[in-house]
Parts: sequence; structure tokens; C-alpha cells
Amino acid sequence: MLQATAALSLLASFPACASTVPGAPTMRVNAAEKSAPGVRRQTVTLTTEDARKLAVTVYAPEAACHACALVIFSHGNFATPERYDRVLRAWAAQGFVVAAPLHTDSEEYPEPDKYPDSRATRLADWRAVDAAFATTLPKNLKLDETTLSGKAIAAGHSYGALIALVAGGATLAEPAWTLGMTRAPEAVIALSPPGEMKGLATREGLGALKRPALVVTGTTDVLPGFIDDWHQHLNAYEAAPRGLGYALVFTDMNHYFNGAYGRPTEDGAREAADALARMTRETAHFMRAALAGTLPGSTIWAQRSDPMAEARAH
Repeated sequence: MLQATAALSLLASFPACASTVPGAPTMRVNAAEKSAPGVRRQTVTLTTEDARKLAVTVYAPEAACHACALVIFSHGNFATPERYDRVLRAWAAQGFVVAAPLHTDSEEYPEPDKYPDSRATRLADWRAVDAAFATTLPKNLKLDETTLSGKAIAAGHSYGALIALVAGGATLAEPAWTLGMTRAPEAVIALSPPGEMKGLATREGLGALKRPALVVTGTTDVLPGFIDDWHQHLNAYEAAPRGLGYALVFTDMNHYFNGAYGRPTEDGAREAADALARMTRETAHFMRAALAGTLPGSTIWAQRSDPMAEARAH
């Protein structure tokens, strides 16, 4: 357990009133939350099983979307859903409803010292979102006639990508670190997930994946002292059972896609715009194919490779 605690500490070192009924929502919308044309962004507040207020940022197509698939997105450590606005907005523009909770390890969480075990609260956050968006949208969301299909995609970045992999069937070192009886996602989108880590994740555990997973990384995706070789991000892809592992490796992209998300900067986002457009397009295509049961085989997937990104599958 000490090893696991140390691993979590290392991972964390990188950079309206809610109802008392678990999962019951309240909602706020303001002018600052209006996204670009074509996408609506709102925030709904849920209550978790441990009685915390949980702010969930929701992105949805501007036009009513019928039987939309839900993407549950878990942000990286210290980050916020809004720091992935370009990614989540792009997915919503392509027909998905995206629900992204604000985790207790965020720099903007109102009581950061009250919940030192972000692993436990992240898993509870996922369960709360999964329950609140199971087959219908929370009633207080103003999304007109938009409806959900009941199918979900698990997605996340960095630490959040590890949580998404757990949703897809991967197991962590401690047996209690599980999502329990939440629904199984149709697929996983893992942006720069951690690899094997003593006391936290093993190759065997990552290989317990039960759903197709697309791992996205880049050839400069390193965090010195934590992930010194970008290839470590591919551990989950390599460990995945045959037929479930997919990857996209972007040339010269780092852990934050050169400033496009996670720790966004205007200059970085502008310079990475083409690669970001490619990444959000490819991930959305993967999600749609998984939902339709038409994911390509490894040979066809590899044909997507070009100088910008290498496509791998097995």
C-alpha cells in the first residue's frame, strides 16, 4: 500500500447548491460558457456517493442531437475540463455529448486539501457521471430535444487516461481501485496515459482491457523524472489483447500537444492547430466506428500513417 501511495504521489506531482441525493443535478449557464457556433457548453452540479458537490462541464451539439453517444472525459492532474476546451468542443461538434467532471486534484478545486486520495474521488466522480447520464440527460441541462443513446465512450488525458482505461476493463495494482458496476464503454480514448508504474499499474493489469482502446501520444511526450521515454505511454496499447489495441503517435507532439490542451497557450494552440484537428477527427472517427462495430483491422488502420502521425494496431 505504501508503494501505491508513493506512486500516486508521484503521479500527482506533475503538473448553486447540489441536492443531497447522489447524482441529483443543479445547473448553471452564463455568457462566458457559450462556445463557438455549433456547440453548447454548460455546467451541471451532481452529488457523489461521498456527498461531494461535483461540477461537470457538458458540451453538446448546438442542434438537437437524437440518441447521441456520451463521452465521459477525465482531465489530467491539476487541470480542469476547460483546459481541454478545443478537444471537447471538437468532439461535440462531431455529434457527441461530452461530460467532463472537475476532479479534486484540480488546481481550481475549491477544497484541494480536503480530499488527499484523488484516486478514490476520481473513481467516485466517474460513477456519479455515469449514473446521472445513464440513459437520459440531467433534467436541468438546457439542451432542447437532445437525447442519449445509452452508449458511452471513456476518455481522458494523462492521469485521466488511466481512469478511462480502468473504465474499459484495465485493472490497477490495488484490487479496490475499480469502478464497480458502471456500464462498460464501447471504446476508450487514452491521451498520453501513464504506463507501467510500481504500486499503481502493471502490464498484466493494463492487459486486462476488455474494450477497444486508442492510445494517443507524441514523440516528445515526456515528463522528466516520471516518464522519461515517450514509448512508455504505449504500454497500454502494447498490453491490450489482440484486436483491441490501437495507437496514434504524433511527430514532435509533447504531453500537452504543444500547448493545445492540458496546459494550453494561444501560441501553442495556433502552432499545433493542424495536428489537433487531425487528432480530434481521428479520435471521433474511432469512436463512431466502435459504436457501429466497424473498427478497422490492423492493416487498414496502419494505412492512416503519414509524416504527421503513425497509426499502429494489433
